[in-house]
Amino acid sequence: MHLDLLFDLFEGFDTSKQVMTVSDGCQPVFELWWCRVERKGRMTGMAGTTGTPQATEPEGARAWSAAELLRDFANTVDVVQNVEALPESSDLAQWLRHYGLLDGDHQAAEGDLTRARALRAGLRQAMAHHHDGVAAPLPDLDRLAAALPLRVSFGGPRPALAPLGDGVEAALARLLVAVTAAQADGSWARLKLCHADECRWAFYDTSKNRSRHWCSMGVCGNRQKTRAYRARQRTGGPKE
Repeated sequence: MHLDLLFDLFEGFDTSKQVMTVSDGCQPVFELWWCRVERKGRMTGMAGTTGTPQATEPEGARAWSAAELLRDFANTVDVVQNVEALPESSDLAQWLRHYGLLDGDHQAAEGDLTRARALRAGLRQAMAHHHDGVAAPLPDLDRLAAALPLRVSFGGPRPALAPLGDGVEAALARLLVAVTAAQADGSWARLKLCHADECRWAFYDTSKNRSRHWCSMGVCGNRQKTRAYRARQRTGGPKE
């Protein structure tokens, strides 16, 4: 398909619909909402993007790396389409249990949900700064971290940061433990937000020199490059 035609298809596509269907209402032909093709039906490890998410795997079915955990937590919201995977405090508790952060019968309160969303916003802000490699102060995230129960544990082969107590606050503190673990293994700086304004999905940069800007080069990246190409054509600038 010609690049300009493909661009026009993207530009004319109704982004309120994730799937383009044939006119007679048959099965979807293809999905066009670029990187959300990957998101559809999972919303960071959970089935469905609206309503109450349901775990797609049994609790404890796998061990999540620190980077996976933080990426998926950051992606519990789609800021572009305003889709929230944690609309209620019960959804937060379910998400935390799914990822092995919350044990027992602990339930989340409204204050826990507010705290979790603020923590998520702070972590997303931190990931957005990873593109330029410059550490920026994050006072809001720093205040949130100071309020969560953490301690240094000497119960293992080496001292380690650990949550204090149990419950939802301790589960959220485990996300901060994941930050320190990701920093230690080198994956923290590779967690970024997609540069495309139409996306802003959190992703893990697998490039050797940590220079990746988009969650998907084949979708968001190509779209941005096509847009730049067309802008150069309109202004008479160089095509390369």
